[in-house]
Amino acid sequence: MSFAARHTKRRRGGDLAIDLTPLIDVVFQLLIFFVLTSTFQNNPSFRVKLPKAKNQDVTQQPKSVVVTISRDGTTEIEGKRVDERELTMRLCAAAQQDDGTGVNIRADEATEHQYVVKVMDAAKGCGLEKLGILHGR
Repeated sequence: MSFAARHTKRRRGGDLAIDLTPLIDVVFQLLIFFVLTSTFQNNPSFRVKLPKAKNQDVTQQPKSVVVTISRDGTTEIEGKRVDERELTMRLCAAAQQDDGTGVNIRADEATEHQYVVKVMDAAKGCGLEKLGILHGR
């Protein structure tokens, strides 16, 4: 029995009607899928207020690992909190890809300098030579 034959019904007047229920179900499922997937955002687990810069011609490397540092020195890589050991492991893993990966540091304007230096030292220790500091606009 063909698809059209299974999903058609005879009306009283002899006309054939196509059952639209499966079509409506599929459209509804697609609608739910697009609504759910379009609402995901990459929100960091803590807020960072970047320092302002007068010159705005800084470009971000296309292949870069973004390390975020909060006021108290808490560190994130790509939105996941890490300790000093895991920071080094993830930076060294990025360095092994050998594709010119760089490190961009997003530090809060009130972050102590020692935390930024630790991230820079870990990156240099893993062989990542391209370091950048991100700033606010």
